Amino acid sequence: MSLGVLVGSIVAIFVVMAAVLIGLTHLVARRGKSAPPLPFYAGGVGFLFVIAALVGRSELVDQVPHLVRSGLDVMAWLGASFFLFTILDALIIGEWLIERAHRYIPDIVRHMLLGAEVVAAGVLILWLVMGINLVALVALPTVAAAMVGVALKDTLTRLFAGIELGKIVKVGDWITVLDREGIVTHIGMEHVTLLTRQHDCVSLANDLVIQSGVTNFARPTTTHLCNVYVEVAYQTPPEQVCATLLETAASVSGVLPDPKTTALVAAFNESGIQYRVKFPIGDFAQRDVIESMMRTYIWHAFARKGIEIPFPQRVVHRITEADAVPNTHTVERIVAQLAAVDFLRTLDAKQLEVLAQEARWESYLPGERVVRQGDPGEVLYVIVSGKADVRLEQGGLTSTVTTLEAGNFFGEMSLLTGELRSATVLAATELLVIAVGKQALLRVVQEDRPLIERIGEVVARRQAATAAMKAQLSRDATALSAATQTRSLIGRIQNFFRGARKA
Repeated sequence: MSLGVLVGSIVAIFVVMAAVLIGLTHLVARRGKSAPPLPFYAGGVGFLFVIAALVGRSELVDQVPHLVRSGLDVMAWLGASFFLFTILDALIIGEWLIERAHRYIPDIVRHMLLGAEVVAAGVLILWLVMGINLVALVALPTVAAAMVGVALKDTLTRLFAGIELGKIVKVGDWITVLDREGIVTHIGMEHVTLLTRQHDCVSLANDLVIQSGVTNFARPTTTHLCNVYVEVAYQTPPEQVCATLLETAASVSGVLPDPKTTALVAAFNESGIQYRVKFPIGDFAQRDVIESMMRTYIWHAFARKGIEIPFPQRVVHRITEADAVPNTHTVERIVAQLAAVDFLRTLDAKQLEVLAQEARWESYLPGERVVRQGDPGEVLYVIVSGKADVRLEQGGLTSTVTTLEAGNFFGEMSLLTGELRSATVLAATELLVIAVGKQALLRVVQEDRPLIERIGEVVARRQAATAAMKAQLSRDATALSAATQTRSLIGRIQNFFRGARKA
């Protein structure tokens, strides 16, 4: 072979291999992934062997032994076959079956197929190029075959176990096996590797994993049910506790709406009743964080509703004034907040102080509901800090109509007339409010009967002004006199509190 032919052949082979690799890279890059490295390695090795075989047959090298030349030819054909097989593996198995048909084929199976193909091609090339007898290669001595089989017993067991394991778990799945919990990072020919929550890598033999059993938290779906337990004192009715737990769970970020969260009575213990909240999550990696948030939200909800998480009954716990947590929310501060409410400005300082002593502080976490549209109520809320969204529900649709901030208040009509809640109010941020109930206002009204008329006049004027500002109201509605509204509202307030005194 002349030098020109040699150079032309090498350039042609390089161009063909480069074109194939560039086409493969472009095909894979369209899916936003990088090309597999094995075809590039195989191409480089095959190209070197082909160059060596061509040089051995060129005029640049004289008196090359026939056996060496045949060996170079075998290596060149074998390298080209290996390159071809890696390209077919990337296109047929990687691109078509795995990416497009969404079939799962473990890397172990792909490696075994490549190995079998290379061995078959090597046997065929040896027969065609060097004329080696295939029967002599296949007919191994029986004793030697038995020895090899015994020596490779564990390796073959793990190999086939890895193939079976590939049907159960995939890389990226969260699993528990042999009391080890972690995410699968690699499934090899002999071992499976887990990354635990403590960021430790654990390698387990494939056959041991198959024999011990695997709990997969990602198959067939990523939904996982978590359990949080809490104890409550016996004096609180179980139905009230369960309703509070369900309402709280709906506000926790990361809890799925389906399947439905359940709250159950789990046990009657020495210190109290144990409850279990069973709720679904979609990201098992965030399990510990979501469970912690659930316990935090439960604590806040119980604190607002006066539900006690008891101390152990075997401990005598005496609460004295010195042990009590200092009350930083003073009566003076509550009076200052109540004085900002327009219809409460008609009260004198002593009356405001009476209301402040009966009022209570409530805190809400983001997403928690303060009041719900259509529910009965007799409490006024004054926002001290944070923001709250006011939402209206109609015809199955919900819309946010306004956002209340510090200094605003809501629920005055429920406090004064017992009306059902006209809107739903949710905490948009961490929310701190002052809650004033009907009984507190009743104490003040009983001592000052004309107070009802003064409050009614203020609220009626505000309602009339608000009605006049609303768009698209008819002129007949805006012409309604403040006096008519005052008489109607005073009558409703008197009936409401007269009924309370009789009760």
